[in-house]
Amino acid sequence: MPEIIKLLSEERNINLLESIFKYFEEVSNDEDAHLKNIFSITVLEILGNDRSILGTAQKYMGTKTIQLQIEADRALGRI
Repeated sequence: MPEIIKLLSEERNINLLESIFKYFEEVSNDEDAHLKNIFSITVLEILGNDRSILGTAQKYMGTKTIQLQIEADRALGRI
């Protein structure tokens, strides 16, 4: 995640960010609840720690990833 945060803060390698978030959308749409839970904890909760990074990330997120990120924030008591 530190490298992804760095990519988002620099927002220079757009193609790589698009590829990463395309993969994130695939994970978000997976049927495996355990996988989605791990993804939420290790990726989405971290993205929600910094609102400016999250704002940048949302440009690349698919609809299901956005939905899971909102759920991750709610689970932590963030709005």
